[in-house]
Amino acid sequence: MLPSFSHAAVPYNQEMKRLLLTIALALAGTAVAFAQQGPPMGGGYEQMQQARQQFRAQVLAALTPAHRQLVASVIGSLAVAEHPDPQAAAKQLDAALSGSEKNAILAADKQMHDQMQQMFDQSGRGRYGGRGGDETPDAGQILLTLGQVGGMRGRP
Repeated sequence: MLPSFSHAAVPYNQEMKRLLLTIALALAGTAVAFAQQGPPMGGGYEQMQQARQQFRAQVLAALTPAHRQLVASVIGSLAVAEHPDPQAAAKQLDAALSGSEKNAILAADKQMHDQMQQMFDQSGRGRYGGRGGDETPDAGQILLTLGQVGGMRGRP
């Protein structure tokens, strides 16, 4: 079941301004985080992009068509919600997934994290900051990252 959101009292232009402001803030935050950490030296940026694309393809391939549609719907609802609740959305997605879907998503996430860490180790840049500490996300949280600009791995 999708979360319900009320838009009754918000005029279209004001809602668009809020959406554009939200997107601008998200892009600014991503740019600041990336500038602080930066990609590995050399051709590492292309390798990182390739790893992210491979991750995305693996995660989407693990989902049934109905669950792929659910992910799109939940991410879209969060994008236009006046008071989005990413934690509730992640729980909703996680609860809907089968055990095999969850396992495939968690395996793809671990594989990408390990690839990124290896790239950072090889470049001498230290620890890959894709996760907050030693936090292990659930499959629902991972699915929400697919809706983030550039597929960055921040967590809800």
